[in-house]
Amino acid sequence: MTTTIAKLAHLQIPLEDVVKATNNFHHDNVIGRGGLGHVYKGQLQRSGELITISALRLDRKHGGGVVEFWTEVSMLSDLKHPNIVSIVGFCDEQHEKIIVTTYEAKNGSLKEHLSNPNLTWTQRLKICVGVARALSYLHYDQRRGYGVIHLNVNSSTILLDENWEPKLSGFKVSIKQSLNRMDQVVLSEPIGTIGYLDPEIEKSKGVTCKSDIYAFGVVLFEILCGRRAYIRNDANRLLAPLVMQHYENETLPDIIHPDLKNQMSGFQISVRSLRTYSETAYSCLKEERTHRPHMLSIVNELEKALEKALKFQPPPPEKCGNNLEHLKIRLDDIKLATHNFSNEYKTDTGELYTWYQTELNHFDKENPSFAEGKCTSKQSNRHTPVVIKRFLSKDDDLGEELFFTELEVLTSIKHHNIVTLIGFCVEGFEMVLVTEKFSNCNLWYYLGNFNDMHKLTWEKRLKICIDIAQAFIYLHNEMEDKKMIIHGNIDSARFMLDENWVAKIEDFEFAVFLPPNQKDEALCERAKFKSKYYLDPEYAKTGKLKRESDVYSFGVVMLEILCGRYADDQIYLNKSEEGLVHVARANFCNGTIEDMIDPTLKEETGKMSYISNRGANKDSLQIFLEVANLCVAKTKDQRPTMTVVLSELEKAFIFQVS
Repeated sequence: MTTTIAKLAHLQIPLEDVVKATNNFHHDNVIGRGGLGHVYKGQLQRSGELITISALRLDRKHGGGVVEFWTEVSMLSDLKHPNIVSIVGFCDEQHEKIIVTTYEAKNGSLKEHLSNPNLTWTQRLKICVGVARALSYLHYDQRRGYGVIHLNVNSSTILLDENWEPKLSGFKVSIKQSLNRMDQVVLSEPIGTIGYLDPEIEKSKGVTCKSDIYAFGVVLFEILCGRRAYIRNDANRLLAPLVMQHYENETLPDIIHPDLKNQMSGFQISVRSLRTYSETAYSCLKEERTHRPHMLSIVNELEKALEKALKFQPPPPEKCGNNLEHLKIRLDDIKLATHNFSNEYKTDTGELYTWYQTELNHFDKENPSFAEGKCTSKQSNRHTPVVIKRFLSKDDDLGEELFFTELEVLTSIKHHNIVTLIGFCVEGFEMVLVTEKFSNCNLWYYLGNFNDMHKLTWEKRLKICIDIAQAFIYLHNEMEDKKMIIHGNIDSARFMLDENWVAKIEDFEFAVFLPPNQKDEALCERAKFKSKYYLDPEYAKTGKLKRESDVYSFGVVMLEILCGRYADDQIYLNKSEEGLVHVARANFCNGTIEDMIDPTLKEETGKMSYISNRGANKDSLQIFLEVANLCVAKTKDQRPTMTVVLSELEKAFIFQVS
C-alpha cells in the first residue's frame, strides 16, 4: 500500500482545497450517493484554472472501504479514455479519504434516463457505443501492459455529460489482469450489482472479462426495454431472464420501451439497426462464457447498428400520402391470418422476402382501416383475399430500403393497372406489405405451360399488353406534379392477372422516383438484382436507369407473350447465351420470326397458317412484332415511347377483333 501511495503522490490534493471547493461538504452540493459514500459537486482551483469536479467522500462511519478507495484511485490514475471518467486527484488526510474526478454527470446517470421519452434511438445507440469502446479499452489496450476487468458495469456507473456522451465510472472493485489471461478465471466472491451478476461466477468460483460482457448485455437491454435490471417487487424482477425468454420466443418487441416502438411505427427507427442491436445484446447474455463475444466484436456490431440508424432515411410523410394511419395493420392480425407465418400459407420465397396468401377478416378493400386495431369499414364482415409480402429479417440495409421504396410508390399512385396496396405493418422486427390477391396469378405462371397457355388467346394477350402500357404511360408521364416513376425491374412475373384477366403491375421495390424537371434518368446500381435477360443493355453499361429501360424490359415480355416461352428458355439459350431477345433479333433479320410464334396462336391445318376467326390475325401479329422489335433495340434512341407502344398495340387489337 505504501508503494502505491508513493506512486500516486503527484495526485494528492490538500484537504483544505477540497473543503473549499465543496463549501465544506455542504448538503446543497450533494449530487449522489455511491457505494463508498456521498458525492459532491464543486469548483476546484487547479493549476491556475477553476474546474468543476465530483468529490466522492469515503463514509467511514461503518468502517471499511479503504481497499475499494485505493483500488479506484489506482485504476483511474492509469486510465485515459474519452468514455471513462478522468481523475483529478485524491485526498488522504485527517481521516478523510476523497476521490476527485472531473464533473462528468451534467445529465446524471444512465439509470435516470432509461425510460426518458426524449432519449432517441440514435442517442441510446451512441451511449452504448461509447461504453463499449471504454470496455474494449479496459480489456485490450496494449499500451498499459495489462487488462482491466471492471466488475461494476451497470446503468448507475454510466454517467452522461452535457452532450449525452457516456463516461464509465465505479472502479472500486476492478481487477488488473495480464492481457493474455483476460479469458481465464480470477478466483473471486460474487462481485457486482444484483441483476448484472454473471451467472457463471457461482459455477467457476471466479470472474473473467466475460463477466463484464454479461453485465453490459443487461445494460443494453435496459436501454432497449426502458426499465432497470432489477425491480424488487416486480413479478419479473430480473430483466435478464425475461429478455432471454422473449428473444428466444421471438416476442422481444412485446417488451421494447413503448416510446421506441412508437418511433418504429412512425418510421424513426431502422428495423435493421434494431435487429443488429438486439442480436448483439442477446449474445452478451449467453450463459456459457465461451459463447459470449469479446468487446472488440461488440463494438463493431454496435457501430454497425449506429451506422444503420444514421443512414436510415424513410420517405417523408408527404411522399406517402401524408397520413398512413388508415393503412396500418397490426402484426397480431397478420400473424392470426397466416397462423404465425405458417408454411401452409406460403406461396414463394425470394432473396429478400417471402409471400403468403390468405384472407384478412373484417376488412373493406376500398376503405381499409386497421389503425389501433379498430376497423372503420362499413362492410366489416368481409373476408378479403390478400397477398402478404414479408420482408426477410436479413441483417442488411437493402431490405429496409426496398420496403420503404415500395411503400412510398404504392401510397403515391392510384391506377387501375397498378396493384392496390391494402395496408402495411412496421412493428418489432417485421416489415410487411399487404396487397390485393389476383385470381389468375401472374403472366409468368402461364409461359411455357401448354395446358394453361391456351387460355391466353391472342385477344387476351393484346389486352394484357395494352393494360400494362397504360400503366407505364401513367408512371412515366401522367402522375401528379409532373413526377415520374421508373419501375426498373420488369419481367413477366410482375404482371398480375385478376379475375377478369385485367393486368396490373406489382413489385415496385426497385422503382426510382424522379422529381419534376429532373433529367430523364437516374443513377442506379441495382442491375445485379435484375435478370440479365430483361435488363436494358444501356442501363447495364452506364448504370443510368431511364424510361426507355422500362420500355426495353416490356419489349422482352412482349416477345415472351408472342412466343409463349420464358426469355431464358433453354430452346433460346441453345442458340444464344443472351436468350430470347438475341434469337428474335436474328430471326427478324432473316425473315423467320414467324417460326417463333406460340403454336397455340395458330390453327393447325396441313401447314401453318393464320385463320382470322380462330387464331391470331396476321396483320395484328405483324404490328405487334414490329413494335416489340423496336422496344428491344440496343440503344434508347431507337426505342419508342410507351405512348407510341400503346398506339400500336391498340391498332393490333383493332385488327384482331375486326
